[in-house]
Amino acid sequence: MAALLAFGTAAAAQGDGQYLYLRTPNAAITARVDEDSVSGPHLQLSRDGKTLRGRAFGRTVFLGLNGEELGGTVGSTLTRLSFENKDGVTYARGSFYGRLSELSLSAESLTGTVGPCSYDLKANEDAVYVGSRSCGGGPERPVVLSIPPALAKQGLAMTLATLSLILGPP
Repeated sequence: MAALLAFGTAAAAQGDGQYLYLRTPNAAITARVDEDSVSGPHLQLSRDGKTLRGRAFGRTVFLGLNGEELGGTVGSTLTRLSFENKDGVTYARGSFYGRLSELSLSAESLTGTVGPCSYDLKANEDAVYVGSRSCGGGPERPVVLSIPPALAKQGLAMTLATLSLILGPP
């Protein structure tokens, strides 16, 4: 978590402000991150203590953010991810959007699968992840992901839930 917070601080120094964004050759997702909410055209989420509620890509989101696990529903599908931080790398495993997900996240890289999409992203000198993804077809390049410090400050469960929502939309 400390590495992710340091990453978020570095991103802020680069002028990314408080916006979470994912850009691919075929899509652009941007959301403003505040102290306890994430809002944009595709996401309207708010955190109340250990609960994340709202909408993502037209689906209702209700997730409990507890310790080293998050669980609940996205749309009508059950979601449950467990995670652990080991040597500056966060490993998340479980089910998201009703599909198996496995993600590794550090200040240097983000790799793995979230729902139907697999990612191989490396942090550049501006602390922004850049690389490729595949969502059932050929690889898409470039893929760019920026995580603002306001999201990292909300905790690891909130960060993983929000990232999973934008990285693996149905």
